[in-house]
Amino acid sequence: MKVMAFSKIPVRDAYGFADGKSYIAAGDLCMVTDKTLAGLYPVTYPTARGQKTRWVRDLKGFLCNQNDYAHLKYAAPGYESATVKSGGCGVCAAVNAVGALTGTSVPVREMRDLALTCGARVSGGTDLKKLCAALAGTYGLRYTVSNSVQALKAHLEQGGVAICNTAGKGMFSSGGHYVTALGLLGGKVCLADPGLYAGKYDTAKRRKAVTVTGDLLLADAAVLDADCVGRWPRYYLLSREG
Repeated sequence: MKVMAFSKIPVRDAYGFADGKSYIAAGDLCMVTDKTLAGLYPVTYPTARGQKTRWVRDLKGFLCNQNDYAHLKYAAPGYESATVKSGGCGVCAAVNAVGALTGTSVPVREMRDLALTCGARVSGGTDLKKLCAALAGTYGLRYTVSNSVQALKAHLEQGGVAICNTAGKGMFSSGGHYVTALGLLGGKVCLADPGLYAGKYDTAKRRKAVTVTGDLLLADAAVLDADCVGRWPRYYLLSREG
């Protein structure tokens, strides 16, 4: 599974000891694989001397979070005071998706501007059909839509990512919300929730179904799909051209 690092991330050796001479830099496109028996995630990332593998205890630092952008305006009719924090989950979900697919760390302001320019900003949030069409033309991506969780899993297994259209049934939000499916880890879907905040998944319902590892989430595909019921489409499937 490929993920973009959005901040500097300290790393460890295979035994779990801190490696003070190495780190993952913000903007690195990383390959993360399943946890080892020691409970560490192997991460392969680029360096000036080539690819390097080190280990992390959790996946902290791999999320573009809308809560960091209260200063960035994202107005819409009836929501003139809105910001990326209050209404930009689609913007940050797209940043997470493009980063994982292309290795391009897109500034949130740039993605916000693209959403505004292509007409994707609407009163209810972000129109992902319009934004995904703009992503395809701007970043060389392909996209299709699906309501099938089996199609989602097959797409992730092939190295694609997906922006998931959750319906606010109480698992990932209490209102409509976009999260990015980055891939599969340990048989679970690994999700970047741009609306993540401390304690969000501490309720009994969420804690039972969702595992938080650093800044990313792990959940059964069935749990994700159940939270998308009532949305069309449920999944925007994105991949690289060619």
